[in-house]
Amino acid sequence: MSNSPGAIINTLLPSAAVDSVAIFTQDYTQIFRDARVIKAVLKENSKLMEHPVESGAIITDHRVILPVEIDLSMLVTSVNYQDVYKQIRQYFFNATLLVVQTRSGIYENQLIAALPHEEDPTMYNAISIALSLKQVQIVVAQYGVVPKRQSQTTTIDRGTQQGTVAPPQSTIAQDAAHYLGIYPS
Repeated sequence: MSNSPGAIINTLLPSAAVDSVAIFTQDYTQIFRDARVIKAVLKENSKLMEHPVESGAIITDHRVILPVEIDLSMLVTSVNYQDVYKQIRQYFFNATLLVVQTRSGIYENQLIAALPHEEDPTMYNAISIALSLKQVQIVVAQYGVVPKRQSQTTTIDRGTQQGTVAPPQSTIAQDAAHYLGIYPS
């Protein structure tokens, strides 16, 4: 067996290979079949909420789970790379939600965040694509009926309201002076 880049790539990209990492549409139709994933890096991170206290220590009292990020290193042979790259770009520009299956699990609601690729002359019959995906976390707003209290209703529901008469200006000044401990002479 030859150790040339072409021979190595051909062994990595057999036509009847079973994908251990695969990308699907939301209806679980596999896409990018002609791109062979050679490495998958999954990042499941959280953000810790840290706060300083008077003693100078920092306490952590909460954390937020961040969206899953997946970096896929892919190889595409020269026979297919124009078609596969166009297909990947189309999913990128359409912002299509994808599903990524790895050995460790299935990751839904993934968007293609970046699709840089490298065209190296030593790999004359393939290109490598470093596909970056990021999870979209969809939040569904919940609506409910808030019970009304008479004191918090608007004037639309209550009609025209009559205001109260303001006290004379001298009374306000006297009340303020009394409150501050200054008594007029």
